[in-house]
Amino acid sequence: MSHPFRHFEQIVYTIDNGCAHIRINRPKSLNAFTAALYQEIKDAIRLSDADDAIDIIVITGTDRAFATGGDLAEVLQKLEDPNPLALYAYDDTMPFETIKHCHKTTIASINGICVAGGLALASVCDIQIAAASATFGIPEARIGLASSLLPSLLFGKVSLSKLRYLFYTAKTISAEYAEKIGLITEVVPDDQLEARTNEMVEEIRKTSPIARSLYKEYLNRIVPVFANSDLYRSMKSPEASEGLRAFGEKRKADYGNAST
Repeated sequence: MSHPFRHFEQIVYTIDNGCAHIRINRPKSLNAFTAALYQEIKDAIRLSDADDAIDIIVITGTDRAFATGGDLAEVLQKLEDPNPLALYAYDDTMPFETIKHCHKTTIASINGICVAGGLALASVCDIQIAAASATFGIPEARIGLASSLLPSLLFGKVSLSKLRYLFYTAKTISAEYAEKIGLITEVVPDDQLEARTNEMVEEIRKTSPIARSLYKEYLNRIVPVFANSDLYRSMKSPEASEGLRAFGEKRKADYGNAST
């Protein structure tokens, strides 16, 4: 959609009554992140943060998914690119730090599948409201990758024993279980997600924007710092290339031979 300072193609960006709405709009790929999509989210957050008329930002997805992590076809293409700078397309566009340090209150309104980088996006928001049918997971290890973001983002929210289980098994969990272990804030029936999100906006507005911004700053100080650069240690491994190829070819990855 058009904006006075930015044209968006992979998100829908609207402003309603002082609330910015960012809807990820790649439904055919289950809202998987391309480098360009990361950049659009990052720019939308920056535009919202710079607008004094906006005090809350809501992020959601289109159709069956909230977001499902990096577009694996694009990731493999960049891994196999002989240009050593290719992979840094993600490092330069990832929006997570921008969301974390945004002065506005952020809400993830989770409409469906929320895994990998999608879970990182939801987790870096201040509040997470999920539809009952939404599902969550950290599947990176299945394709030879290790998220450097989620251990930091989820530390203090989810117990270490549960975190280890989710990381090591890559198991998909329900919204109900995600709420139970502290992964998300709240679960509502599917048909009430939008209404509850709007209600939450009004609840938040009973407090002052400056107070909320300061609380966000205080809480950020005690949350472990994450480094995007750590992700490349796994991305550049033979296991990552094998895992991504196997995923694309719909076969089981052979990590034993990939690491030799």
